[in-house]
Amino acid sequence: MNQNEMSATTVAPLSLNEKPTRHWLRAVAWVLWIFFAILSLALGWFYFTPQGTKVREIVAEAVYTSKQTKYTWLLVGSSGVEKIKENFRRQAAANHLVKQDMSLVKVAPPNPSHRITPSSLIHVEDIRGETYVGKIMYIKDPRYIHVVASHSPGGEKVSNMATRENALAAINGGGFFLTDRMEDMTGPEFEGVERIMHPLGIVVSKGKKVIGDEKAKHDIVGFTKDGVLISGRYTYDEMKKLGVQEAVSFLPRLIVNGKPMITEGDGGWGVAPRTAIAQKADGTVMFLVIDGRAIHSFGATLKDVQEELLKRGAVNAVNLDGGSSSSMYYRGKIITNPSGMVGEKPMPNAFIVSNPVLENGGSVAYQARKEKYS
Repeated sequence: MNQNEMSATTVAPLSLNEKPTRHWLRAVAWVLWIFFAILSLALGWFYFTPQGTKVREIVAEAVYTSKQTKYTWLLVGSSGVEKIKENFRRQAAANHLVKQDMSLVKVAPPNPSHRITPSSLIHVEDIRGETYVGKIMYIKDPRYIHVVASHSPGGEKVSNMATRENALAAINGGGFFLTDRMEDMTGPEFEGVERIMHPLGIVVSKGKKVIGDEKAKHDIVGFTKDGVLISGRYTYDEMKKLGVQEAVSFLPRLIVNGKPMITEGDGGWGVAPRTAIAQKADGTVMFLVIDGRAIHSFGATLKDVQEELLKRGAVNAVNLDGGSSSSMYYRGKIITNPSGMVGEKPMPNAFIVSNPVLENGGSVAYQARKEKYS
């Protein structure tokens, strides 16, 4: 074999190896080009078309209400953020002005001869809308509903609070804000806690104030000693005069005296996971939790929640903390899909439903409780 023949046999395999490499690089380049082209078109639609602008505003409202306010300007700019803030201020100022007619709800008095069971107390059904799925729970007797506060300064999962109280069911309650743990916060209760969870407003459980300024007015949602759902803005003294036994703080009110509070737009809170509480004229309470930020359920507006509760006969209804806080517990497990990165997240408080089997004979215990608070 001469030198030219040897060169031919060694060069040919290198040429074969280089060809697929060039094809692979060309394919990657095409994929990247297509990706950036699609991204550019999507961003153009998102920022420069009327339809995209509407979607962007809805997303911005959802981001703002999820406590990620520092990122909202990326979507709507500083002027858009100020517009959202002003809408919230206006909504909060007007939301409490409608006076609730407490006589519209008639809770039947306890019947000592009728023993309530878990199955007769609670019924759960699925709900579905165009952009969401969720659960709605009916509680026949509201006097089994209580507020439970977290035992940890960093908050507690709803399932943990429900299990600790031997509850039959539960949903997340009022809002909160977080602060960093201080160096002087020591003790076993602070073990593993990096951030302190502070409940918004005021919290009342079984007739006793857990936390809150007694002189300030708070936007509350709770229950009187007669089992009537109450909402609005009150001081602690006003709450005591009305016989409020259970309460957390959040807003807005969605339905008051059978009439919708959102009459224009979608409520201004964007699309997100939702939790709400409502009551029908016969006293039946509805817990509503809608999944969100997921493929199976994008989320709901406040108007969506209002409509779901109105068509089920709600006389009064209030929005509770939503987003990654939203969760519903029933018979030993979470039955909705919390949207947090690690699933269910800690909360400052929850509404629980006591198990009638554990309540000293069920409805008989209501009469004793009623006499105690009368």
